[in-house]
Amino acid sequence: MYKGKSLNLFLVGLTGIVLFGASCSKVKDLYNDTETGSDASTLFPDGVKVPTDFMWNSARSLDLRVAVDDKFDGKYFYRVEIFDNDPTLGEGANLLAAGQAKQGQDLQTKIMVPTIAKYLYLRETSPLGVAAITMVEVGQQSSITVGGTQAGSANKANVLRASTTSTTLASGSLKAATVEAAPVVVPAGAIEISGNSTISVESNKSYVIKSGVTFTGKFDANNGSSNVKIYVQGSWKNTGYEFNLGGNNTLIVTQAGSIQLNNVTQNTNGRFENYGTASLSKMTTTNNSLYVNYGTLDVNEALVTNGSFTNYGVATIQTLTSTTNGTVVRNEGTLTVQNASLTNATLEAVCHTVINSLTTNGATISIAQGALLSLDKLDAGGTKINLANSAILDVKTLAKFNSQAGTMQGPSSGQALARLKKVDVKNQNMAITYSGNLEIACSDHSANEQWNTFYVVNSPAKLVPYDKSTVVIAGTSCNAGGNNASGGNPNDQTVTEVKLGTYSYAFEDNWPSIGDYDMNDFVVDVAITKVQNSANKITKLKLVNKIRSVGAKNRLAAAIQLDGILATNVKSVKYTNTNLVGQNLPLGSNGVESNQKYAVVTICDDAHKAFGISDTQFISTQNGGFQPVESEITVEFTSPLDNFTFADLNSFIITNGYKVSSRTEIHLVGYKATDKMNKALVDNQTAKGQLSANDPFKSSKGEPWGLSVPVSFVYPNEYKKITGVYPKFQSWALSGGSQDTNWYVK
Repeated sequence: MYKGKSLNLFLVGLTGIVLFGASCSKVKDLYNDTETGSDASTLFPDGVKVPTDFMWNSARSLDLRVAVDDKFDGKYFYRVEIFDNDPTLGEGANLLAAGQAKQGQDLQTKIMVPTIAKYLYLRETSPLGVAAITMVEVGQQSSITVGGTQAGSANKANVLRASTTSTTLASGSLKAATVEAAPVVVPAGAIEISGNSTISVESNKSYVIKSGVTFTGKFDANNGSSNVKIYVQGSWKNTGYEFNLGGNNTLIVTQAGSIQLNNVTQNTNGRFENYGTASLSKMTTTNNSLYVNYGTLDVNEALVTNGSFTNYGVATIQTLTSTTNGTVVRNEGTLTVQNASLTNATLEAVCHTVINSLTTNGATISIAQGALLSLDKLDAGGTKINLANSAILDVKTLAKFNSQAGTMQGPSSGQALARLKKVDVKNQNMAITYSGNLEIACSDHSANEQWNTFYVVNSPAKLVPYDKSTVVIAGTSCNAGGNNASGGNPNDQTVTEVKLGTYSYAFEDNWPSIGDYDMNDFVVDVAITKVQNSANKITKLKLVNKIRSVGAKNRLAAAIQLDGILATNVKSVKYTNTNLVGQNLPLGSNGVESNQKYAVVTICDDAHKAFGISDTQFISTQNGGFQPVESEITVEFTSPLDNFTFADLNSFIITNGYKVSSRTEIHLVGYKATDKMNKALVDNQTAKGQLSANDPFKSSKGEPWGLSVPVSFVYPNEYKKITGVYPKFQSWALSGGSQDTNWYVK
């Protein structure tokens, strides 16, 4: 309440006479009151205008429809819950709605979404008790539909095609398989090599180490020659030799051949094909070379740069490094790597690929249909991971996503699985986004913080417990047995009570004059619990009220109109604290205020007396020690309601008695007064230009007398203007609510 304001709004000239049952002269004072006196205040500096269409909302209404991906043909209910934050945060996430759904019965509901929220979190619990979490971006939508496996999927997944001639991604569904290489044919005119000398090769000629021959010498192939082919049918052993293929030359180890060298490298467009056995300390590709293994390859250190390496056989690499955009490492056989580092490169896992420790930066990883990429540790930065239908990514210890814009994309049809023992995205904004038909099985995933998003699970992708995967993937030679879904006996997952979050309602009490805008004249928290039937219809409402402050020198009452609910549809109302109600606001036999079209329930008849205070001192606005006053109101309906949200709570205070001829109500902007409001006073003040022509609870300057926020509001102390206590409040209001939507978060 404004410190210096005269009390002619509420008091007759005689001290101590309160206006419950105010006199006619007092009503006249109200009609004559204006803002022009010395006690007038304003919310913002002169000349500052609030957008005329701003409704002072920190939350908005949204229609939501959820269709579950029913695996039980409509025999059992799934439990569906919607939160404004990551539900793994516990108290940091508010439940917005909940209900049951199955085939033939979608969950259709209205929810109130804080304007600060960027995502909705949907937790779906199957009849087997498996809870899956997915996310839906809110945007500016007024309605959202989430529908089964296909919901929200706009991108077609890339599926690797098993081919010996192309490393491009394709949308086909050819299953990965180990390629059987045709026998190598050595040209009849190939020059036979033996001994331990150095052979200087010539362009366009072929050389061969015949079967049964062991060559321990060297080839001088980096001498400007080109189109040279060297065939190994026997054995080439020179572990101290770093062999440079030169430009446009090829080394081919046949099925019966073997090599043991220190290094194989090349200059430009070289090619190394191993069909036999190759043991190398180093293997280096540069400048568009192509290295292919069909046999058995053992490499200590592989550097794949500006070229590509494809494995169809069995390859074991201790250290694999790739640092160039366009470089492709592709496995269609069995590839085992101890440590791999990929920067701007592509890894294509078309068959079983095992890497102990994988570090990526700007890389692309693709896992083909029926294939498995098994990692012990993944440290990924800005990496794209694409999984085809029935593909599996298995990280056994830790997956860490350490920079923005990482993605993990499932297929557009079918399902893929990411089995992640632990995921660390802590304090990294938008580190990883999961999308497509992808199930992420992880029980130890960094949570998003309240209003801070570290990861996103875009529907239809979903997050389930590590040991509760629901995706059935048949075993193949490329996925180590596939994945079998968790079993158990199905049971209905029903919802009977839905406990929504808490909203605070804060009022100034000087309507129709402007107050001091400390927004503490009356502050009450309201929490809603909805009692529902199996059709998600609401049979009862429980309103838990907590009166937290009365920063007014005037007698106040407070109530809630349940907008749109006829008083005749209320079967009964039960008040746990009957001392607070039934005296000044007369109640009908069913417990709602009498002579009202819509149901009105009482919070308190007298706010000061609710605290046991007989006078009208300030309560809990000057560092006082008053404990909040709690009460519960249970409303039972004759006919169940389809929906109910905080938008339907029309909370208000009464400041000038209770008779229709004098009753002054203060509501939030956008809400209508009850039948008992003094309508003549509204018309008078509107005609005088003191109130908005479109809304009696908005001043002519667009200022409100009440606010609602979707948290327990930390209201300002007495005489502390809200714009000073909350620095973002002004920019939020003057932007029409588009900026600083988190103004109330401390």
